[in-house]
Amino acid sequence: MDTKIQAPPADADIRPALIARIVKDHRHDPTTVVISELGLCRNTVRADLAAVNGIIHGYEIKSDRDSLRRLETQVEVYGRVFDRATLVVGERHLDKATVMVPSWWGVLGISGCAAAPKLKIVRRGRRNPDVDPRSLVELLWLEQAVALLETRELARGVRGKPRWVVWDRICEHFTKAEVAAAVRQHLKSAWQATPPLS
Repeated sequence: MDTKIQAPPADADIRPALIARIVKDHRHDPTTVVISELGLCRNTVRADLAAVNGIIHGYEIKSDRDSLRRLETQVEVYGRVFDRATLVVGERHLDKATVMVPSWWGVLGISGCAAAPKLKIVRRGRRNPDVDPRSLVELLWLEQAVALLETRELARGVRGKPRWVVWDRICEHFTKAEVAAAVRQHLKSAWQATPPLS
C-alpha cells in the first residue's frame, strides 16, 4: 500500500482549478473576461484573479503553503474596488482567514492534493456595500481616462497632466455607476479571457 503523504495544493495548483470553476459558473455569459494578477490602487495589491462581466469579482488565493500576513491589506484594497470578492483558502488557514474577511466576502475552501485540488463553498458572498469610485477609476489607463472625459467635452486643461488630475476630474463629473461601467468596458477590451469563454 502506498502511504506516501501527498502535498497540499499550492497557488500554481489552485489557480487552474479556480479559473475552470469561474469559466463554468459564467458559461452562459460569453462576455466574461478572467484577468490574472490585476493591479489595484496603483499596484498596492495585485488580485490573484478577477472576473469581469456586469460586475468585477476579485479572488484571493491563500493556500496552506501561504501566509496570512498580507491579507488585512488585501481585504482593505479589494473592498475599495471590487463589487464582490471571494477568499479561496486552504484547510490550514480556513478558520482564521474566514474571520479576517468581511461578511460580504464569499469563501471557497480548498481540499485534496496538489494534483487534484477541490473547491467547496464555505460561505456565499454578496455585493460590496461600499465601492470607492476614486479607487475604481485608477483601473483606467490614462488614454482611456482622457477619452472618457472627452465624451462630455471635459478633457480641456487636463491633457498632459498627471493621471491623478484626470482621475479626480472624472470623479467630479461622473457618477459611481458611470465610473464602474467605464472601468468594466476598459478591462474587457484590454484583456483577453483566460481561458476563452465559449
